[in-house]
Amino acid sequence: MNWTIPKFYGRSFDDYVIYCCVFVLTWLIPWWTRRRSVSLPPNPYGPSIFGRRPAILGAKNIWKQYAVWAQTYGPVISFRSGKSFFVILNNAAAIHDLLQTRSKLYSDRPSSVMLQLVQQDRIFTRLSSQDPHFPIYRRMAQEEMGTRGILRLLAILDENIPTLLKNLLSDDENFSTHLRNCQSSSIMKAIYGYSVKSGDDHFIKIVERWWLVVNAYLRPGIWLVDSYPILKFLPRWMPGAGFWKFASATRTQTNEALSSAFIWAQAEIKGGKASPSFVSRQLARHVDSSPEYTEIIKQVTGTMYVAGVDTVLSAMRTFVLMMVLNPDVQRRGQEEIDRVIGSDRLPLTSDRGDLPYIDALAKEVLRFHPPGPLGLAHSVTEDDIYNGMLIPKGSIVVPNIWAVTHDKTLYPNPMKFDPLRYFNVQLEKKQLQPDPRNYVYGFGRRVCGGMLFADAAVFTQIAAILSIFTISKEIDQFGKEITPIVDFTGGIVTHPEDFVCKFTARSREAVELVTAAMENRQG
Repeated sequence: MNWTIPKFYGRSFDDYVIYCCVFVLTWLIPWWTRRRSVSLPPNPYGPSIFGRRPAILGAKNIWKQYAVWAQTYGPVISFRSGKSFFVILNNAAAIHDLLQTRSKLYSDRPSSVMLQLVQQDRIFTRLSSQDPHFPIYRRMAQEEMGTRGILRLLAILDENIPTLLKNLLSDDENFSTHLRNCQSSSIMKAIYGYSVKSGDDHFIKIVERWWLVVNAYLRPGIWLVDSYPILKFLPRWMPGAGFWKFASATRTQTNEALSSAFIWAQAEIKGGKASPSFVSRQLARHVDSSPEYTEIIKQVTGTMYVAGVDTVLSAMRTFVLMMVLNPDVQRRGQEEIDRVIGSDRLPLTSDRGDLPYIDALAKEVLRFHPPGPLGLAHSVTEDDIYNGMLIPKGSIVVPNIWAVTHDKTLYPNPMKFDPLRYFNVQLEKKQLQPDPRNYVYGFGRRVCGGMLFADAAVFTQIAAILSIFTISKEIDQFGKEITPIVDFTGGIVTHPEDFVCKFTARSREAVELVTAAMENRQG
């Protein structure tokens, strides 16, 4: 049988093949030439054909090493780990130019096999900006936690302060637990309308157990399966496939952490017993909402709870550490509170404008050690050129927030804890220094949706604690002061390593004030 090449409108199939090749080449050649004409950002490891997985990805204080490399290689560095290409931004200019000015290109999140396996690729902070549901997530967060929504939530922060102070009076040894419970109570009330009854609360324990795993083990580059996705096809019994066991256990924890309090809130709403909350308002606006929309509400609220608790706890533990080591700063803060608020009541969120030094102290806490030193990684959706360097499509772009807040050109003497750096004191010829909140809460379209609530919580807790307590060094069995070491854990959100200290009531009147505040709250 003779086979003939078909013709299309007078032209042979060969002609169309030639035309297609010419078309592809006219696009491909300029693209390839463009890529070859620029170089990748400097790589501290040097070129690598196979993209070995750098040990730095599992290091504890990884942000410090990135900052050290930046001094040698420049503010933008890169390295490869398997198929993943990392770009680290180590100064404010690079972060602003890419994540802020070019946010349309850089607002995506990196794809991750492990996040898909543990079903965390749908939560708000991890969701791709290319997902059609992303605008819904953002709008929902803005409605509840934005400049208007935050006004109805501030009273919740004030309501939980007396319990925090009472717990610190009776048991200062476990101050971290009391700080966590205070913020957990505020978040649970705001999001689910749930009132936490004790520090051993069921819902809090579920989320806390889950977050300990997520924070430690779901950073970019930690898992080989993310660097070498082909590993996901390994049978579960084979060596090297241990990630399946982790994924299975964590997936179960994820579902429980995101669903438990949400299901409780739905039941309260159905029974007509619900308090006003994020969940109740969103479900009321969409009474006939589809299961898909209900799932979005669950994902957003679960993310808000987790992100809002641990970041505030990190900042508050840093605050306590800094007060132990900087008693002069502490005294100055107490003096402002005594002068403005007096001793007849506790400070409130609404007092912020009248307490500029306390506000500056809160800023300095966030600057000295940002809760998330590396923020959350971004991803670029197409090839980009920055200062003659190629940022390839799909790169994992990491903002080194710690490097920015310790940049000597922005913050002279960065290791000194100094709230006065935010005051323009002409007599001392000081230069006004940037507000670190412009960096620590994220960038561009991925800025933290709950930043106003978290920021208000940090201020309120700091002001209340300083109004009642003096925080000082603990005394050991030999009568010597124990000076804490300034060191921080690793993870997505990092904390000061465990340390001991004392919370001492400033006066008998201070104790009575806390007692009266508790009675008013219970009455």
